[in-house]
Amino acid sequence: MSDKYLEIQNKAEEYFNEGYNCCESVVLAVCDYEGIDKGMPLKIATPFGSGMSKNASNCGALSAAFISMGMTKGRSNNEEPRDPSYVPADIIFNKFKEKYKTVSCGDITGLNMRDPEVMAQNKERLHKEICGPIVRQVTDWILEEMEE
Repeated sequence: MSDKYLEIQNKAEEYFNEGYNCCESVVLAVCDYEGIDKGMPLKIATPFGSGMSKNASNCGALSAAFISMGMTKGRSNNEEPRDPSYVPADIIFNKFKEKYKTVSCGDITGLNMRDPEVMAQNKERLHKEICGPIVRQVTDWILEEMEE
């Protein structure tokens, strides 16, 4: 892993620890890496946190991988091929599923995202042991695929 990748992983984790959700954190770090204005990507990423708006569905960090591939490799018009964004997003999806055995935020965390008390009680553990490391891992996979 290059120093630049480590720097961006650290940045994603910093964003997460500052109060951005998992999806926002990864997307913001990718914007930093690519020099992309953060305004609209941040707005797009917001409802994907906590497994899609606290529904404990798809992991927000994984959703960030799809947003990131769209930002960096997506189409500019309907005549361009989809595969430049589909293929790397699919690779990340499969790596994620292989490593974590699921793509579900609820399955990974085991928590009710809609219960503020449960979330507050588990915040430190989520940041240090579960979601923080996932934010770092997905950021790394995104950077690898962006370089391909």
